[in-house]
Amino acid sequence: MDFETETGILEYLQSHDKTRGIVAVKKLSGGNANYVYRGTIAKPRADLFGGRSTVVIKHAADHSASQRQMALYIDRMVFEQTVLGIVADASDNKNNNNKEDENIETANVKVPRVLYWDHENNIVIQEDAGMKSTHLKEFISSHAQPPSPRLAKEIGSSLGEFIARLHLYGFRHRSELYPIKMANTEALSLSRLILYDQFPKAASKYMEDQPQFDRDVIDLASKWGGDRLMNEPETLAHGDFWPGNFLVDSAAAEGNEITIKCMYIVDWEMSRYAPAAMDLGQFIAEAFSLNKYRHPCEELMTSFLEAYCKIYGDRLTTMDLKTAVIHCGGHLMSWTPYTGWFKEDEGHDAKTKEVTLIGAEFIKRAWNEDWTWIRQETAFRVMVDHLKL
Repeated sequence: MDFETETGILEYLQSHDKTRGIVAVKKLSGGNANYVYRGTIAKPRADLFGGRSTVVIKHAADHSASQRQMALYIDRMVFEQTVLGIVADASDNKNNNNKEDENIETANVKVPRVLYWDHENNIVIQEDAGMKSTHLKEFISSHAQPPSPRLAKEIGSSLGEFIARLHLYGFRHRSELYPIKMANTEALSLSRLILYDQFPKAASKYMEDQPQFDRDVIDLASKWGGDRLMNEPETLAHGDFWPGNFLVDSAAAEGNEITIKCMYIVDWEMSRYAPAAMDLGQFIAEAFSLNKYRHPCEELMTSFLEAYCKIYGDRLTTMDLKTAVIHCGGHLMSWTPYTGWFKEDEGHDAKTKEVTLIGAEFIKRAWNEDWTWIRQETAFRVMVDHLKL
């Protein structure tokens, strides 16, 4: 069967008793690594996916769904199912002696529940975030007006609280989870390849007229960050914590205000034990881009870090701040110019140079531990103040 087409995946579903109730499928956009579909259940009932009328179906192939020439490790879905179970069990008060502070999910940030798992064929069926849900990048970008400060703060605080709870749980339970369940060395190697190893290449075109010292720092930070990623299994991390992996289910309120009903954190294949600060750096880089290229939303960044520091702050060090800022800067250099933030007819080359030099400046200032500049110029001032630097 061809799991890469709607016809093939439906044929598979119709051939299994547990999935035969799914009568239609539609391929969803946005799936880069995996083939992703929404399945419709004609006659929902309690004993079939808990009475749900729609579900999400994912298939992991040995290549990227969006770039067939890019090989991927086939067992990545195993790690996703493992960590989704960890988060669900912790939040359902299983295996944690009913300790409320062990919950990972928050009042409005959840993970989808796994409803079916076929390891042999690498097919998983998960809870659907909703027919009208959209990822956070699109949610903010598509509106004519910027999110209100209240809404930006609500989103940032909720996400900061969630990822801090995940990191705290992972830190407390490291001996149980690492390396037995959550080593995921393939994800670590892939992350190093597509981010830290790209620093010199991303910077080279636009730093020819910069001081040699600045260019040398990029090389040093590239190796330093990559080595930290590979060799310091601090805690359980998402590994791809960006707005494209946050599905938002929202509703209109009085006065044209928007409220968040729930956000689902998805795509956990890159989850692993690694430095916690790298999740922070990736999120802030993407939120920085939302703020710069879509709508002003500074509160999204500051409220995220404030909520994070309240929960995981006792474990934060200057090394974590340095790591987060370098990761953020590297993401701005290596990913922002090539992921749809600006188009060819919008001065692409000039904007690429601008954001590359911004990222390089972040890296240089963090490498030199110039906390005064970082406090004055970036949202990381929240961490600087927390650490009293």
